[in-house]
Amino acid sequence: MVRADRGARLLGLRVVHQHDEATWQSPAEETPDVASDARAAAEWLAERLAGNGRSLSHLIIDTDGGLCSWVSAADTSEPVLRAVIERPFDADEEPAGGRFPELPGETALQPLLERPRARKGAASEPVGRMPVLALPVVPARMLVDELDRMGIKVGAVEALWQACAMAWDPSGSSLGGSHAERVVAEAVPTAAVVLLDPAGRLVWSWSRGASLIAGGSMRILTERASESAPETIERGRTRLALIRDDDIARLGAEWLAWSLQLGTAPARIVIVGEPGEGGLTSAQIGSALSQRWPQTTIDFVREQDPIGATLGRLTGRDGASPAGINELTNRPGRAHRAMYRWAAVALCCAAGVLGTLAYHVLESGAKTQAAGTSVTNAYAELAGSEGLNPATALLDLQSAIEKASKAAIDPSTIEAPRPVLQELEAMSFVLSSDELTLRELTISPLSITLKVEVAQTEQYEALAQSIRAVSGSVVEWRNTLNARGGVVEATFTGDWPRNPGGQN
Repeated sequence: MVRADRGARLLGLRVVHQHDEATWQSPAEETPDVASDARAAAEWLAERLAGNGRSLSHLIIDTDGGLCSWVSAADTSEPVLRAVIERPFDADEEPAGGRFPELPGETALQPLLERPRARKGAASEPVGRMPVLALPVVPARMLVDELDRMGIKVGAVEALWQACAMAWDPSGSSLGGSHAERVVAEAVPTAAVVLLDPAGRLVWSWSRGASLIAGGSMRILTERASESAPETIERGRTRLALIRDDDIARLGAEWLAWSLQLGTAPARIVIVGEPGEGGLTSAQIGSALSQRWPQTTIDFVREQDPIGATLGRLTGRDGASPAGINELTNRPGRAHRAMYRWAAVALCCAAGVLGTLAYHVLESGAKTQAAGTSVTNAYAELAGSEGLNPATALLDLQSAIEKASKAAIDPSTIEAPRPVLQELEAMSFVLSSDELTLRELTISPLSITLKVEVAQTEQYEALAQSIRAVSGSVVEWRNTLNARGGVVEATFTGDWPRNPGGQN
């Protein structure tokens, strides 16, 4: 992606796939519209990717308007970095990140080194300098959103510095294919990559294991590739980069500052490009860098189109995609929106189920309350019919029961009932004889009286003896005899025994 106006305007796109290459230029307008340019670029890119599975493995953003610098922060999270860089600590001071672009909300900030988390209970380490990549990404955001709307998947979104590290760092073991080198060492060395862009910019990056740790760029002069070449800039074909001693001196001073901040220096330098004849030759460039960075291995890759060569190396890259710029690589798209929609549908269904359950609970509660009201009314009506106050009816009844219990007669003082049936059963054995006639049987609470007629006195005596000896009788009998007209009338009177209360 080629931009202008310090990264605020989209100029064009360049697509490299295997041996195929195509470019797109935004229409020249006095007041360019970034949204319409991004939409047009996405439509053109969708046509180019129609036969390639509608996916883009890498989206490389140029360095226009971006920079790498360092900040002092104890935390490397984006909110903390944004607060340190974009917001002043008080109204009279400049922001702590004064070297960064003053574009709040339009710049992606990404730490290039992860600060290790302190162990629990361990002493906190002093706050050191942290390299941070800052890049205006408004056109890139719009392009990624338009591609997502068209169903085109974008893999890693990277800055050109990160692409240089991935493509040219010799120690990048994650870089597959024929360009990879095997490096066996206890520690991964730091490598520097320098791109001589014919568009008039020198782009450099420091990396460790193909991961960017620092980067920068500077303006340089260019010259026409030949006298017959047109003035229209076309990388590697119409213009060549001119490198002078001043450029090498500026590069050395910038590298020295970064070396002091990071505590490291490149052990190997890879220069990619084709210098013009009006400046230093490739040998002179290597010699000048060797003087400023002795004991450093320098490789010179002669490429008239270093940007195209970098993109070409990335197309043949195997393995997992790099992290890139987190904000753009992990930007929410259609999949995230679909997930949110389904989550909202699930929440609505759950809310409906809970609402139905709540309705049934409320309905059951209303029925229970109505039943309770009915019981309360019945209780009040019953208490009123008995002349009791409903509020104290239970207490009044309990008090009345206690009083009645205290006033009740002791059961032990009540005399037991007379064993009338038992006595009649015992007498039935004696009076069942045909030789006597029962004339009267009187039972009272105090005694029992029998009047019997017999024919002879001997029968009377036998009857008296039988009554006293009969089993089961508890009465103490007395008897009298009255003989008249040839009939003997016997009267037997028995007194009930006086038993204790409650016993037979």
